[in-house]
Amino acid sequence: MNNYTKNLIRTAVPAIVGAVVSFITKKTAHVSPSVLAVVFPAVTTGYYAVVRALEIKYPKLSWLLGALPVKTAGSTPTDVTKN
Repeated sequence: MNNYTKNLIRTAVPAIVGAVVSFITKKTAHVSPSVLAVVFPAVTTGYYAVVRALEIKYPKLSWLLGALPVKTAGSTPTDVTKN
């Protein structure tokens, strides 16, 4: 799997998590669309930020973003898999 595909997956997974949480919130809390307009981006951004921060310390948690870590420009293989 190339980096482009990994990046797409790592972008889509937080959006899917945000959509699922928004759907559950709408069905259980019966909130207005304006509240959902805040819930979706907040959950999506928060999920990505928390998982990304954890992934730096614990690279094996990258599955929470749906794909293995993406190598950054100039990194060596040990930079990506550092424990």
